[in-house]
Amino acid sequence: MKKQLFVVSFCYRGMLGGDIIADENAITYKTGKLTIPAEFRNLEMKYADIAYVYRDKAGFFPAVTVHMKDGKNYKFVIFFARKRFFELMKSRGVNVNS
Repeated sequence: MKKQLFVVSFCYRGMLGGDIIADENAITYKTGKLTIPAEFRNLEMKYADIAYVYRDKAGFFPAVTVHMKDGKNYKFVIFFARKRFFELMKSRGVNVNS
């Protein structure tokens, strides 16, 4: 699988820009922002560890929340290709609740 890139903002005490890079094993949020805790700067979410993803809102922006099997939630505003993101998640066996 070719890596896919999604331009996003991570919703953590505001909206923090970055990218989600999808490969054959996981999606990874990457940012160079120093205002975000180190644990979130290179946040890998393996498909096997994701319980489901669903459509959400962040203020007036449409967002996507990734709900992990361990109970953690990560919310992202995906600016382009939200539909492609959901299709990717379905193709990797992740439940998509829209």
